[in-house]
Amino acid sequence: MKALCCGIFFINLFILFPLQSYCSPKIGNKLLSRKVSYSVKKSGIRILSSTNLQRAEKTLNPKISAALAKKIHLQRPPQTDAQRGRLFQAVSTQDSRIKFSGVVFYTYYQGQKEIYGAMPAHAIASSSVGVPGIERRFEAIFFLPDKKIKKIPAEIVAYSPASMMDVVLIKFPKEAEYFLNPYPLGTLHHDKKVYSVGYNKDGLLPVYNRQVLQALPYSIRTSMPLADKNTRQGLCGSAVLNHKAQLIGIHTGSSVKEDPQTKQPVCSYAAPASFLNRLVEAYHNGGNAAVPFYIDSQRFINLNIDEYIISYSLLNEVGSSLITKPVNFHLSRSILNQQLQEFPQAKFLLITTHRLSWDVNNHALPVSLLYEEAPKTVYLYNLRTQKQYKLPKFLHSLINYHIE
Repeated sequence: MKALCCGIFFINLFILFPLQSYCSPKIGNKLLSRKVSYSVKKSGIRILSSTNLQRAEKTLNPKISAALAKKIHLQRPPQTDAQRGRLFQAVSTQDSRIKFSGVVFYTYYQGQKEIYGAMPAHAIASSSVGVPGIERRFEAIFFLPDKKIKKIPAEIVAYSPASMMDVVLIKFPKEAEYFLNPYPLGTLHHDKKVYSVGYNKDGLLPVYNRQVLQALPYSIRTSMPLADKNTRQGLCGSAVLNHKAQLIGIHTGSSVKEDPQTKQPVCSYAAPASFLNRLVEAYHNGGNAAVPFYIDSQRFINLNIDEYIISYSLLNEVGSSLITKPVNFHLSRSILNQQLQEFPQAKFLLITTHRLSWDVNNHALPVSLLYEEAPKTVYLYNLRTQKQYKLPKFLHSLINYHIE
């Protein structure tokens, strides 16, 4: 068991030294485009529209209908002019099998329209000599309707770690913006279904009929009609869109668990598009922008956008530790809330963070989870008053974690 050795002396230091305070406030899938009409030459099947297909399905027995749907799923709707310059693919220079989707969007900063790209942070190489991935500067590959490609230089200019929001912000050269056709940002509103568009290893792959399961402040959770993990590879970074074709999120992955009856993933995750504006703010302010880490639907603690949590403690009213835990990757909110119920006397939440940064070669974002030499920040959050304190560095040495 871990214990925090500071006790009442720790709290007395809070009184003696004023701290900076903040008031913190599987589902069936058809994968059909409504407007797509194309021929399947090899099979000789003519697919006119989803409406005609639905009529045909009513006259087919379930086995034939399922086989037809599977055949359609394997086909790719053609790239259209409307999609040109909106979606791209990033390929690792270390391993060409590693591919991720990306999306282009626009937003406004201080009244000026700006164009950016976005991808998941877990796409980025985590070590210069270890796990391969996308590097800080790469070429975004845009597929054209005539089956040609256009490569545009791209650079990652802001990021939230994979264990947090799992999104990076991408900037393109100004002279390339004439080609880009960015999505506008939007919100879920009352949408019960959304859809996504991105690239897997075989090409463009829209995923329709993603039913909204939960819309949380920090995550959009939907059904995932594609049960096959191999088919989903590369879709991370896809644009998640509402019925107005507005960008409401960046697809960051699917649950590995499966429904025992349908054998489909329980849900997929998307980072809300609202966090893209936080990344834009960080880009314009030297990497600094506050983002909320939600403890539950109401309470949150503000962290810098590039911070990730490495440990936390629950303290009672005199500063004694009730429980202390390291965070190997992601702090589970469900587990944290279970612990808050187990320890109703907890008054403070103590969180220790590191800041993510590029390696010496300026290529990768290594995650130094427990490295002592990595700079850390410690926050104290009052669970009752919802006030947050950033502890001075000289207090950090007084916070000792003991693992039994």
